[in-house]
Amino acid sequence: MTRASKSRRPLSVAHLLAVVGIGLAVVMIGAFNRRLAAGQRVLESQRVLQTQVAILEDEQQLLQTQVAYATTDAAVIEWAHAEGKQVQPGEVLVVPIPGTPPVTPSDLAPEAPAPAPGNWELWWILFFAPSP
Repeated sequence: MTRASKSRRPLSVAHLLAVVGIGLAVVMIGAFNRRLAAGQRVLESQRVLQTQVAILEDEQQLLQTQVAYATTDAAVIEWAHAEGKQVQPGEVLVVPIPGTPPVTPSDLAPEAPAPAPGNWELWWILFFAPSP
């Protein structure tokens, strides 16, 4: 027998069990790692969904507030004035014409007449005004 064949001993049962045990440990660690990664993905999805739910709940609250306002008399009156072009008794409907400057309340008020000149001013004008 050669020296190489003498130094090589057959695998013992203990060695064989150790190799199988290491192989099983590697497989189990890989499976555990995959489960951890899947769990992390689920947690990230949960966080994203919780954020979306919070946004949708805020939107729902806003819409409920708008619905509550839309059913009030104030909303109906606002719509009637803005969109329906309707007026209440005692109001005047004003429809602006495009391209014209807006009319202010001071434009609508009649101008106050100039104060009447006093008697002495009339006499002054009669005697000292240049003739036409």
